[in-house]
Amino acid sequence: MTWAGSPATRGQRLFRRLVRGRAPGALAVTALSSGGNLLLAVTVARTESIAGVGRFALAFSFYVVVSGLARAVVTDTVLAIRADSVVLRDGGGRAVAVGAGAGLAVLMTGVLTGSPYLMTVGLALPGLVLYDYTKALAIGIGSPRRAAVQETVWGLVTAAVALLGLAGLLPAPLVFSVWAGTGALLGHLTARRRGYRGRPRWGLDRAGSRLAVTFGVQYVVTTGSAQLAVTALAFTAGSAVVGAISAGRTVFGPVNLLLGAATSLMIPYLGRYRDEPGPVRLRAAVRLTALVTGVAAPVALAVPALPDRWGTTALGANWVAARPLLLALAVEYLLVVVATVGFAGHRVEQAGGRALRIGAVLGTVRIPSIVVGAGLFGAGGAVVAMAAVALCSALTWWRSYSLILRRPRVAHRQVAQPAVGGEVEAASAQGAGERTVQVVGGGTGRELGKRHEERAGLHARPGT
Repeated sequence: MTWAGSPATRGQRLFRRLVRGRAPGALAVTALSSGGNLLLAVTVARTESIAGVGRFALAFSFYVVVSGLARAVVTDTVLAIRADSVVLRDGGGRAVAVGAGAGLAVLMTGVLTGSPYLMTVGLALPGLVLYDYTKALAIGIGSPRRAAVQETVWGLVTAAVALLGLAGLLPAPLVFSVWAGTGALLGHLTARRRGYRGRPRWGLDRAGSRLAVTFGVQYVVTTGSAQLAVTALAFTAGSAVVGAISAGRTVFGPVNLLLGAATSLMIPYLGRYRDEPGPVRLRAAVRLTALVTGVAAPVALAVPALPDRWGTTALGANWVAARPLLLALAVEYLLVVVATVGFAGHRVEQAGGRALRIGAVLGTVRIPSIVVGAGLFGAGGAVVAMAAVALCSALTWWRSYSLILRRPRVAHRQVAQPAVGGEVEAASAQGAGERTVQVVGGGTGRELGKRHEERAGLHARPGT
């Protein structure tokens, strides 16, 4: 039995609020995407050497960085300027342009280093970025069912080749190539069917280009810095260190799914309290943090206690390298929850400039800390540094958020927000970024762009 106002009743109300609107569709797409990526990661971790896992992780990090950058530069700008049919069509050309430019650099890096994973990503990036663009629009302003169909097809193909890989019938690089090629092909086919441009073309005026660059810089100094740390580790500490960390993260696949789903719902929930007094908004954020942490903590803390036979089944011989890292990774995941809620609060409060400055400082600290930790103590030092940076991030975002809530209220203007959530950038993931899109307010494209430049927000997770 529960009474009105009791913790159980408040928790039930919180849960009901979180699953309204587009959230169920976004969560379904998040689950499908994360499931496919997890199966791919397990296949590579189970069949590759630890150095091979590192090369895979580096290539996947490039995919995550470029797709996230394209989402910031293209998708968010499209929705900020004006989401009419012409702008949506031309956005496909910009997505391909970003993917092609970055893909050429990744391809050349793969050729120089002899990495088949990097070469595959470089070739597939234009189509993969276009795929993400079509999926983002389907979730944000179209039909989430379309995005779910896309993910289902990709997931089925991935599952088929992954099973062949786990059975020893296909090498891991070929499994990865089929995964990337299928995503790229689906991106081009879906764009053609929906009338989006499939050839590189920028097509933005000076104001739109300035807005796109603003969003891109925001992504790089916040969420993108976490993936850039993987790149820095690969070139300073070697593929084996990156491989050990990636193998450890693979075991946390269920935790990634939980956090990706929760992140997609944080902005909508906190936004419901925007007009309430500061203490009410703070209590809402605390309840949200407690709920998500309470769900994720048992799963995250159970991973370091997995029996060796289970870990060996998942990772093969790489379990030996991954196991010592699991406790620090579990702590980092839980601290990420705390930091993400504080970060989401900045988005709701439209404190974009403040969040950008904090993200830039944390990004500057994150990369050298992890690189130094790896240089001194190997993979163990790197994950301890990651947990320490996550702690600093959580403390910093919440301290800043609490100070914002103490300030006198200023009437909120309705502002078109960059994408946040489940599969358009209201979430993220190690292994897959996942988000939703909202467009609020009215005005001409130029007016919305100007508002965005004044109060530009950031992307879902703070890159912890």
